[in-house]
Amino acid sequence: MEHSPLISLRHVDAGYEGRVIVSDASLDIFPDDVIAVIGPNGGGKTTILRILLNIIKPMAGSVYRLDGLKIGYLPQVNDVDLSFPISVIDVVLSGQLYGNRLFPSKETRERAMALLSFAQLEKYANMQIGELSGGQRQRVFLCRALMGQPQLLVLDEPVTYMDKVAETNLYRLLPELAKQMAIVLVSHDIGAIPSFAKSIACVNRSLHYHESNKISDEILNELYI
Repeated sequence: MEHSPLISLRHVDAGYEGRVIVSDASLDIFPDDVIAVIGPNGGGKTTILRILLNIIKPMAGSVYRLDGLKIGYLPQVNDVDLSFPISVIDVVLSGQLYGNRLFPSKETRERAMALLSFAQLEKYANMQIGELSGGQRQRVFLCRALMGQPQLLVLDEPVTYMDKVAETNLYRLLPELAKQMAIVLVSHDIGAIPSFAKSIACVNRSLHYHESNKISDEILNELYI
């Protein structure tokens, strides 16, 4: 049985203040997709993400979203005051609303701890967020993005400023996450794409979708010509 898409872009023009950055972009994102978004700086990758996240509206074309779609988002850099006294567990808990409760329930705290365990960070739960390394903090923010149990996880260059060990630790988590949700990940690390992605969206003023995760000559031409 074929899935319905979570999001469909159809012939979308998008940009800012009347200036088109990406034109005629079409893309379907299905529940089992893991899509790497690649392209040169200024080519429109962030603009596509903002359309997916409903931060900006298309200037032309249409966007369909599944009713009630839950999206988790991890930006490439979190603007966090590292001197602010907030613990790792509280950062993760901030990713979920408590309804009409002032404090998280026991079940909510258990879910946050389970996510930290998944990310191999449970022993840091009560530490201040500023005491962690950059790679550890990014995994904490990933846990926060997962607290709302998203159907789609959007990652914007999540390994920026990470060392190779931290990159490996983050990429290690993606195959397990992909069993539960669709993933769209913006990446400059072309060599790593076959290890986590199922398909590629090449964005350079337009969008070209490739069902393979192999970096072909055709893709390189779309990126740099």
